[in-house]
This record gives sequence, C-alpha cells and structure tokens, in this order.
Amino acid sequence: MVTRRPVVHALILDMDNTLYDWVAYFVPAVRAMVTVAATILDVSEQELRGDLQVVHRGYGNTEHPFALLETAAVERRLPGVSRRVRHEHLLPAFTAFNEVRRDRLRLYPGVAATLEAVRAAGCRVVGHTEAKDVNINSRARALGLDATLEAIYAPRFTGLPHPLSTDRERKQDTLRVRVLPPTARKPNPEIARQISDQLGVPPARCLYVGDNLSKDVTMAKRAGMLAAWARYGTHHDPGLWRDLVALSHWDPAAVNAAESADAESSQYAPDVTLDAFDELREHYTFAAPVDSRVVQLEPDCLRAGSAEG
Repeated sequence: MVTRRPVVHALILDMDNTLYDWVAYFVPAVRAMVTVAATILDVSEQELRGDLQVVHRGYGNTEHPFALLETAAVERRLPGVSRRVRHEHLLPAFTAFNEVRRDRLRLYPGVAATLEAVRAAGCRVVGHTEAKDVNINSRARALGLDATLEAIYAPRFTGLPHPLSTDRERKQDTLRVRVLPPTARKPNPEIARQISDQLGVPPARCLYVGDNLSKDVTMAKRAGMLAAWARYGTHHDPGLWRDLVALSHWDPAAVNAAESADAESSQYAPDVTLDAFDELREHYTFAAPVDSRVVQLEPDCLRAGSAEG
C-alpha cells in the first residue's frame, strides 16, 4: 500500500544550521578576527574573547555587528575616537573575518537543487530567522539565496550603523527581507501564523523546516503547521561548539537543554526527521497553492505580538 505524502503549498525555512552550517563558518571567522585584533591591541586572545562575550550579552546577540569596536580592550586602546577610526585601525582583523567567511560559508549538500525543484513545482518558499536583518541579508546574498527565496522574515537590527556609513539608510537589493519586530522570538506561534496568512496558505499546508526542536518544531506545531526537524544541522565539531558557547550571549541553562534535546524529549514531535535536506522530497509533495493568485509581501508588516510564545 502506497502512503500518500502530505501536500505542501508553502515551505518556510529556518536559515542558520538548516540551509548552511553557520557554526562551521562563524566560529573560525571570529577566531581569525580575534587572532589579528589581539596582536593589534596587544592583549591576549582569551581576554578579547571574554570582552566580545560581554558585548554579545549586552545586546543579546552573538552576531552583533562590529562588536569588536565596543570591547573593553578597544575602549582602552582607542578611547574617545570615532567608530570610523576604530574600524580603520582594526581593518586587518575584519578582513581576516571576511576571508574565512568567504571560504567556509556554503549551502548544505542538496539544498540548492531541492529548493529549485520546490520552486519549479509552484510551491512558495520563504526563510524565517532570528538573525538580524543586516546579518542574514549579507550571507543569503553570498549564498545565492536571493534567487531562490521570495522573502526572508527577520527581526530588524536597531543598533549603531556601519562604521563607514554616514546615515542609517539601507541599500535596496534583490533580496526581500520582511522585517519582524526586534523582539520577535521563536517559538511564538503567532509569528508563524502571520507568515502563513501573508503567503495566502493555510497553516495545515505550510511546512516549517528547522534544526531546533524547542524553537522551530515547537513553533510550527503550535501554529498548526507541518514540521520537519533538520537533525543534520545539530551535528557540530565539538571544538567549534565549545568556542561558540564561550563567545555567545546564550544562557548556560538553555545551552544545556539544547545539547540534550532529541525528538523524544520534545513536547511537540516533528512529523519528519531529516538527516539531509534533500530528503524533503521523499516525504512531501510540493505544489502551487490552490488559489494561484500572487500575494504581495510587504515589509514591516507583521504585528509585534508577544516576544515569546
């Protein structure tokens, strides 16, 4: 007897560690930056990593843009000077970060071909992330996802502008970032429901794919969506993971819970567990929504709702 695969009209994708290995590029890039910056600032790498974590915790963001410029070591070495001057002084460190990112940031195997096939079937495909819009924008474009995803939902970055910018004006490009409230957090199911509403697809015909059981899968199931757990995205080099935790803003209790989580321990179990992204097509049939009209997605259009679900 052949089991009918669920029909999906909208594919909603977590980004980091679902479409690409964020840990595998970000941690080595930070390591390279710290090595160069520590020499410039005449401090130990350990001290500088500790300074970075203080900044990350202060903003609640491990990817806080140009956090290095706000570290205690930089404040001591370059007191009272502008961010532009600090950036120029530390340019070799930022260059080291960018070079490693360029070498290591890659889509997981099968992602590009699978997304092309899903789009060709008429299914709507969008991204949804807790990474700030400025962070996700640059790496999505670097990975060519601007040609595959019709939009990415991401919280707005509300911090200081780029140190070389004269204002806060944002560049317009081909990637459509739909700005979420800065406090929008997974696993708030209202965010997922609003995305499905914007797409014009009922939650029951939406498939959410993510690597985090307690955030991605829980949110999707509470919103009435199908959920696939990207288990492959939870496998990280132990040394890289250890260094990431030491840099991050994360609460230690939350880290421990995430490290011990599995499908059986989660209150909301995934419908499917994936060991590779391209397994999606083995479990689901992707098709255009019954209502074939194009729903226009507008920026800054989701309600703030509650910060947590």
